[in-house]
Amino acid sequence: MSESTVRVPVEEHISRLKEVLGAALGARATETLEISSGGVAGRIVAERLVSEVPLPGFDNSQMDGFALRAADLAVHEGEATLPVAGTTAAGNEPALLPLGAAFEVMTGAPIPAGADLVIPVEFTEGFGAKEVHFRGLAAADLTRGRYIRKVGSDIDAGTILAEPGDVISPAQLAVLAACGYSEVSVLERIRALVVSTGDEIRRPGSELRPGQLYDADTPLLGAVLETFGHQVETSRIGTDDPAWFLDALDALVAVHHPHLIITAGGISKGAYEVVRQGLGRRGISFGTVAQQPGGPQGWGLLEGDLEGRGLLHWRSQQEDPRAPIAVISLPGNPVSSAVSMETLVRPALAAVDPNCEPQRRVTVRTVEDISSPQGTRQFRRVRILDDATAEAGAVPSVQLEGGPGSHLLGHLARADALLELGEDDVEVPAGSEREAVLITGRGVGTR
Repeated sequence: MSESTVRVPVEEHISRLKEVLGAALGARATETLEISSGGVAGRIVAERLVSEVPLPGFDNSQMDGFALRAADLAVHEGEATLPVAGTTAAGNEPALLPLGAAFEVMTGAPIPAGADLVIPVEFTEGFGAKEVHFRGLAAADLTRGRYIRKVGSDIDAGTILAEPGDVISPAQLAVLAACGYSEVSVLERIRALVVSTGDEIRRPGSELRPGQLYDADTPLLGAVLETFGHQVETSRIGTDDPAWFLDALDALVAVHHPHLIITAGGISKGAYEVVRQGLGRRGISFGTVAQQPGGPQGWGLLEGDLEGRGLLHWRSQQEDPRAPIAVISLPGNPVSSAVSMETLVRPALAAVDPNCEPQRRVTVRTVEDISSPQGTRQFRRVRILDDATAEAGAVPSVQLEGGPGSHLLGHLARADALLELGEDDVEVPAGSEREAVLITGRGVGTR
């Protein structure tokens, strides 16, 4: 077991989480999805996608109107007349425009060969006559190419549509379909397993005995991970026996085959810290971050002995059968876990996973004097105050929501953000400007 006695800075711990997450998530397999099957938007592209066709694929009309040669139009005082040679609509084969004539064209219809201009129907008396009489024409209306969507004017053949690591947006999905892609190769979604620990933890709704607690960690952490786009499974391992804990965890891994395991609880230095005692035997490191709340932390990779424990059968053929599993161990107090997710896990994950949005930070102004311990980065729960008289773009004011205690879960639920107080912010007077991290699901304008 590797265990540090030094309190490391927040940035240092984020860096080591990046390494752990990068090693595990970089080995994800790919899967091929049909464009029309749903669920493609938001997925991560696994390979470069190049258009084999131009877009538009042919010259077509931008308007309902008349296609003609500008040279055939003899305009006098804004008026001109041409015979109508035919009609074409979207989906028709391209026609041939005779000399000295016009062709009725509908929006999206192929431009007849020889035409170099479309005049909207609004300049005429409408469709259906043997000749068309134009009126109200100006010089700009006679510009060659006007109202013609040229082939390749949007996308040329050979254009790169997406690179590996891009997140497919709905608009990008439409482009892929328009360029003829029927399916796309994407990275599989991150499978996350959230495990709460401790002999005292019970499922919400069950009967509590004295000294027992309901499990708030798995619903909290699972919900946050779902906002990251993860496929989440949650479980409770109610034991203080390290061997029993490891056996139960191995069984969960065999069933859910996660890329990422997040544990809650059991990582301090007491006598019954089951996660630290158990996973420490598997090479997971434990230490303390100079942060409050959320000081105790665990991190590492489960690798090497997976095969010996029979946990490789679930790996897909595309996946590296020896790909490690990332482990992040958080404190058992739900407030500490929630803060750790926003201040440590999210920044690290956002650096390696395009689906994870980075921290949402905002500059705020305090309305009261605040004290913070020297040498520790403290995150205080705050409410963002609504002020109808504030000018647009003004720095919002914040008020503390409860004290610094990590047991105040109700105060966390009422807070909008985590006010970040630096290591030297021992005394912060009212009116000071600092940064705050918006809490998942909350923030400016959400109340």
